[in-house]
Amino acid sequence: MVFFEAVQALFSLDWGFFVDIFLNNLLWVFMFAALLYYFMEGKHLLYYFILVSVLMWAYIDFESITGFVWSAAPFLLTYYITKLAVLAWAEKSPAMKKNLVLISEVQFLSLLLIYTFFIK
Repeated sequence: MVFFEAVQALFSLDWGFFVDIFLNNLLWVFMFAALLYYFMEGKHLLYYFILVSVLMWAYIDFESITGFVWSAAPFLLTYYITKLAVLAWAEKSPAMKKNLVLISEVQFLSLLLIYTFFIK
């Protein structure tokens, strides 16, 4: 529950918590900052770094609280294998070729529901 721990550290003014996370993950922090610099075209790097970091922490806690898991390795493996199969099948049909985005979304949502309620 990183997000709630960070909120608690922020309210208690425990700056050591954030310094510890930053220094223990120095390589990942700079790689993440470089990625954001590239995607945001160098504008407002600190703002987007803080925003996306908080959103990622909240997302991780949302997964652990609700049980919806769509970033676990087995799910991603199943997702990409089925995505290749479904889209290859849909591309061969002229009627389905124009609805590839819809087919992709239905595949993702159905796999998410199956994985969440029947596999996990």
